[in-house]
Amino acid sequence: MKLIRLTIILTVWLALGLVGGWVAYQQITGKYVSEGEVALISETLSSTGLAQFARVSLMGSVDRELAAQTFQSLRVRERAAKTVGGITATQIADDLNVKTRDTSAIISIKMAADSPKRAAAIADALIDEAIRVDAEKRETTARNALEALSTRLVEVRKELDDVNARILQFNIDKGIMISDENERQQAITMAIADSERRLAELQVEQNALKSRLQQAADLIAAFNSKGELPSGFEFDDQERNYTLSEARRKLLDQESQLASLKSRYGSENPNTQAAQAEVETTKRAISDTLAMQRVRLASRLKDNEEAVKYFQAKLAATEENARKTDISLDPVYVGLKSQRDALQGSLSQLSTRFTELSVYAAARPVTMQRFSDPYVPEGRSKLKIVSALAVGLFVGGFFGLMHCVLSAGLVSKLQTYVAGR
Repeated sequence: MKLIRLTIILTVWLALGLVGGWVAYQQITGKYVSEGEVALISETLSSTGLAQFARVSLMGSVDRELAAQTFQSLRVRERAAKTVGGITATQIADDLNVKTRDTSAIISIKMAADSPKRAAAIADALIDEAIRVDAEKRETTARNALEALSTRLVEVRKELDDVNARILQFNIDKGIMISDENERQQAITMAIADSERRLAELQVEQNALKSRLQQAADLIAAFNSKGELPSGFEFDDQERNYTLSEARRKLLDQESQLASLKSRYGSENPNTQAAQAEVETTKRAISDTLAMQRVRLASRLKDNEEAVKYFQAKLAATEENARKTDISLDPVYVGLKSQRDALQGSLSQLSTRFTELSVYAAARPVTMQRFSDPYVPEGRSKLKIVSALAVGLFVGGFFGLMHCVLSAGLVSKLQTYVAGR
């Protein structure tokens, strides 16, 4: 009877242990954690062209911290809470864990929830909203930058127009009709170079005319003194050269015939005298032709000398005018030109940057993209349930055994036995 009673007591305690272990397991549930990853990237303009982009991993500590702050921002948490439902932004903040990795462009997002699917859903919503919010920030930043650049471009163009107007007025006051100093200097340089080139050509021509004129004078003197016409002298036109050549041959033939007649008939012979008259006529024709050439050469030389004087005077006047109108060292002009150069440089840089930023903004660049989707964590394992029940059985069995010992009086009997010994 006593054995049955002890068995019942032990069974009751074991049952109570099982029930207690199950209740404890139900009460101490824990939370399920889902993890997703995001890669930090940047789509920047490549060196091959404005319309092409290159993806570069952002691995700086500042980039990682800014991305982590985006996930933890109230705006992202509120949007994610609204998407999932049944949770607040504060609750998300309590269960959210964002981890960055040194020297890595990957950010880990861990979200805890009461159920596996809910943890994955909240983590997924957080990633979506963070990427969306980041894109909105980038778009807003690019738009604001474009507006600022556009305003600055207008200001710089206005300043440049004002400086150009002041330079134009300065040149007008100085009597200079060309507003741009570089263009004016270029025009003067071209005028001087043209005058020098023309003057050099005239001087070469003058030397040639003087040489030919002296040659003609020597030829005439030799012809008049000796009555001979040596070869080697040429006129400027082919027709006159042909005439002189024919006259030379004719004179040689006539002189040969005259010499023959003189040797045969003597100087008093009518035929000899007629031949002598023909020779004299030919010589006069040649002398007149040579004299006309000398006059022609002298006239050309005179015209050449006048042209040389004209271009020498023109060159001197151009150089003098260049010295008088040279404003390159004028402090007022130097200051205005320096302002204009600086404004033109700024305008060029701003225009380039505006074009690049316009293309960049139109492409809607991003700095985050999914690297791995949040996974659904596993449910409670059978091992955990068995472990909880085993702990309950152990506790229940322990208390049941203690109850049996105390109920049977085994302790007092043991004490009596020890005392009797």
